[in-house]
Amino acid sequence: MSKVNLFVPCAMDMFSPLIPKSVISVLEKLGDTVIYNPEQTCCGRSLYYRGERDFAAELAMKMLNDLLDPQDIKRVTIIPSTDCSAYIRRYFKELLANSVVPSELNGFVQNVYDLCDYIVNVKGVTSLNNRFNARVYYFESCSARNLYKLEDEVHILLRNTEELELIVDEDVNDCCPGNLFFANTNPMVSDQIIEECVNKIYQLNVQYITSTDIECLQLMDAYIQTLNVNMEVIHIADILNSEQSL
Repeated sequence: MSKVNLFVPCAMDMFSPLIPKSVISVLEKLGDTVIYNPEQTCCGRSLYYRGERDFAAELAMKMLNDLLDPQDIKRVTIIPSTDCSAYIRRYFKELLANSVVPSELNGFVQNVYDLCDYIVNVKGVTSLNNRFNARVYYFESCSARNLYKLEDEVHILLRNTEELELIVDEDVNDCCPGNLFFANTNPMVSDQIIEECVNKIYQLNVQYITSTDIECLQLMDAYIQTLNVNMEVIHIADILNSEQSL
């Protein structure tokens, strides 16, 4: 039985605090022991994108101190949102190059995983025997596609979910303003992007939008609530942990 760290993104911790329970349940079904440090806070992604590199580096260092075990530097860390996991894999080495022993820094960064990537490519599992009876659209975020570079892992797990109908439309290839700094500083543009994206997906007659990116889901949900339509957002972990027909 292997030990894995769980790092919960701050946007998930504050606004969607039940999702980590699904993540833990999935990992335990895979035979892992989940280590969660309640002292963890934020990876610093938003600060980095705002140009506040010193503060971002401080949070990056805190994250390493909270999670890194010098006796087990290659322990996997699961981060159930590709915006944060992609940021850490791409920028932590740059931020902490002069502050952390290289072997420890490399060992940590190289073992940061998105949940679906970990399930399929590390554990070698393509089906969790989960069940979710609904029409579902998978929204591939910019972070998942361009920074983390997820491939077919999410589609594999969704297609192997009993009773789930996966809806795919290559014409819907939009980005959402999942960087909350952009959304807050450009609210009109952000609202227009979200509106166009959600309306395209709604035309596909789906019941749920799922994603690996929590901030995209939260922004979409905020707009969907104004429409009074029969469509919801759901994090991929909640689908993977589902065992019942709806």
